[in-house]
Amino acid sequence: SPPPPRLLFHPNCGQKAAVVNEGRTALRPHDDFNHGVVLSSRPLQDEELFQVRLDKMVEKWAGSIEIGVTTHNPAFLQLPSTMTNL
Repeated sequence: SPPPPRLLFHPNCGQKAAVVNEGRTALRPHDDFNHGVVLSSRPLQDEELFQVRLDKMVEKWAGSIEIGVTTHNPAFLQLPSTMTNL
């Protein structure tokens, strides 16, 4: 079977997060709190690796941007303010 499509970030993200660079980059444009949830563009396959590189850290608080994967279509999800609210 053909390989799955490249794993990117889905454009449906938290109100204070942004997905740019054709889905390859997720960021938090401002030093805001909450609403920084981003998800993968599709469910992971069995044994599939999803690597994330951090280019910048803000040490103002813990849990700045929250990255997750789901078995549901992210386009139809109403994202919580934080992942701990799932």
